[in-house]
Amino acid sequence: MKRGDIVRFKEVIDAGDAELRMVVLEDEDGGRVLTQALVGMRLNPTCRYSSQDLEVCCSSNAEQLH
Repeated sequence: MKRGDIVRFKEVIDAGDAELRMVVLEDEDGGRVLTQALVGMRLNPTCRYSSQDLEVCCSSNAEQLH
C-alpha cells in the first residue's frame, strides 16, 4: 500500500465497515499504514491499521497528490 491508495477492510466486523473507505496517508511501514477515513466530516478521523486487515480499492499515483 502506498500513499494515496483508497483502502477498505477485508473482513466486515462492525456495522458500517463494508461502506467505509479510507485514504492511505503514509506508505506502509512495518506492516502498518496510517489512514484517514473518508466520512465527510470537517476533520476526518485518522487511525493506524495492520496492512493485513486492509485491501486496496483504488490505487493512486503519488505524483498526483500535492
